[in-house]
Amino acid sequence: MTETELILACDTSTRHCAVSLCRMGERDGSLDVMANSCVERHKLHAERLLDSVYQMLEAASCDLGEITCLAATSGPGSFTGLRVGLATWKGLAFALRLRLVAVPTLDAMARLFPVPDSTVVPLLDARMKEVFGAVYRFTGGVREKVVPERVGPVQDLLAGLTGERGPLILFGDGVRRYESEIRTLVPQAFLAPPECGTPRADTVAAEAYAMLRAGACTDPALAAPRYLRASQAEQARAARLEAAATTAQRE
Repeated sequence: MTETELILACDTSTRHCAVSLCRMGERDGSLDVMANSCVERHKLHAERLLDSVYQMLEAASCDLGEITCLAATSGPGSFTGLRVGLATWKGLAFALRLRLVAVPTLDAMARLFPVPDSTVVPLLDARMKEVFGAVYRFTGGVREKVVPERVGPVQDLLAGLTGERGPLILFGDGVRRYESEIRTLVPQAFLAPPECGTPRADTVAAEAYAMLRAGACTDPALAAPRYLRASQAEQARAARLEAAATTAQRE
């Protein structure tokens, strides 16, 4: 690692497309957000994402060659968003010969609420009456993932938190989607307003920096989205194959 890292980060895991340019100081761990962008994505594609990068570099009076590291969310989240974001960053990593850090989406989101002695639960709408979620506990300034990333009905994810007595914070678009169910399951929880749970790419940069310091770096050739479940097309294909196999057995 260099004394400072200039990290270009993106989060395309939700209906928002977030890009951030951050300078991280190795000596004091400081985070200097040089430029930040977050817009709702509509038919996200690589060209539009790259346009955002160039506009951000211009606004920060920075050159592409000054970037020392790339960071992108790897999932869970939107299938299309993750695929486009990670593929675009992989292309940049190869072209510029830069390190790439694939950052778990929910780990980065947990940085939005680093409240001491609290339990933090980021939830993303996974559609089909399910959410992507994980559970983190902050003890002092140390974060621990107590329930790893999973996908399923919101009541399954929150089942172990019904008796939680300490501060319990839930946020993300999954909260907005299933707010009434959540208030019934964990009435003691604080549900963050929608604007407070929108993913930010500067938290992706901060998480990537922590991962770099721990020795984690992704070979761009091996970087791949972590979907947690098959896409609808893959599920439909599997169902057809299963039906065909059942028919063949009967015949």
